[in-house]
Amino acid sequence: MTLDELRELEGTRLPGGALVIEPHENAILEHAVRAPRAEPGIAHPIWFVVISLRCSGLTVSELCELAGKSEDDTLLFGRCEIEQQAPLSVGARYSAQGCIAATGTRTSRDGSRLDNLDVRLEIRDGSGTRVGAVTSVYLFKRGGAQ
Repeated sequence: MTLDELRELEGTRLPGGALVIEPHENAILEHAVRAPRAEPGIAHPIWFVVISLRCSGLTVSELCELAGKSEDDTLLFGRCEIEQQAPLSVGARYSAQGCIAATGTRTSRDGSRLDNLDVRLEIRDGSGTRVGAVTSVYLFKRGGAQ
């Protein structure tokens, strides 16, 4: 993927999606992360990340294809920023819509090209009210000939 092709991805809309935070899934998540007992009906905040992953409308393979990942490239996870405006409720439906908010490139310590796709998803409740957003940065360490 050329730098111009990478830059052209900025603003690309993602299909989006929706889910319901099921009580049993929240219980499993809380057990897995050893969360302290929460207020009844309130979902663990890590659900913001789960919603952003399940409701982007893309699989990891599709994201890699969009970024022009080759067999010689390595996908890395850079960072994740969560903005929470309201708590999430167990049993409630949430939707996410997003886009590739930014792209960039730099040279890693070993001299490889390291491209990034910043994927931002806005999360809304069943009434359409924005409850938060998640920005995830995916890094593509380019290993083949550029």
